[in-house]
Amino acid sequence: MLYIVLPAYNEAGSLPALLENIEGICSRIPHLIAVVNDGSTDATSEVIQRYAELYPSVHQVNHPENQGLGAALNSGFQYVLNYNSLLPHPLTDHQDESPDMIITMDADNTQPADRIPLLCEAIRSGADLAIASRFVKGGEQHGLSMLRRLLSWGAGKVMNFFVPIRGVRDYSCGYRAYRLSLLLEGTRHYGPNIIQSRNFSGMVELLLKMAPLADCVTEIPLKLHYELKKSASKMKIWATIWGYAQLIYQIKRQRWSPVEWVEE
Repeated sequence: MLYIVLPAYNEAGSLPALLENIEGICSRIPHLIAVVNDGSTDATSEVIQRYAELYPSVHQVNHPENQGLGAALNSGFQYVLNYNSLLPHPLTDHQDESPDMIITMDADNTQPADRIPLLCEAIRSGADLAIASRFVKGGEQHGLSMLRRLLSWGAGKVMNFFVPIRGVRDYSCGYRAYRLSLLLEGTRHYGPNIIQSRNFSGMVELLLKMAPLADCVTEIPLKLHYELKKSASKMKIWATIWGYAQLIYQIKRQRWSPVEWVEE
């Protein structure tokens, strides 16, 4: 079973195209799309509901108020794990040739759905965690400002220096596939709120926590198309940079715990 978690905050303009693209790509794959409406103030909730009526695979998870990317992903993961536990044959074995998996994507339609089969194939081929990367051969970035390009590139370089992960160049991209058993192990280790960061550094935090639990981490190329984004960026650049610094401090001091919180 393929689960796709989409954290969405004011993405009413982008979700229709994204959901239609995912449905087209995944039409022959048993799948569920959990769209986490993170306290949106636009018509995001109505869009999700409309597509849930069109496609039984689309499920809406609601936050009454905006809680941030990390909290939205935590809610999506818990929804998927609870849903999977109720199936007749929950959580396939780690060595299964067709393992259950979770893919996380941005809801702004900047990450093409055509990467989903490649991420699935990477997990089926033995990876526990697969990342759609802008920094491997075939990867590209379009529509990003020079500052955002520098931040993404610099984050990877800094993290690779302080906390290197074999096979990883793109630390901050949230377009990833996780073997479901890996996420289950993560929740057992860290509790249901795996991500404690309150800003976009949460994607790096999740990677730093999951990678040590994985036997194999790999990357596939991603062509990011930021020029397709219809909503305003939610990233607070300086808060994110500060979040990265806090993450490095925490992991070097071995202070990961469910009560740690990286403030904006």
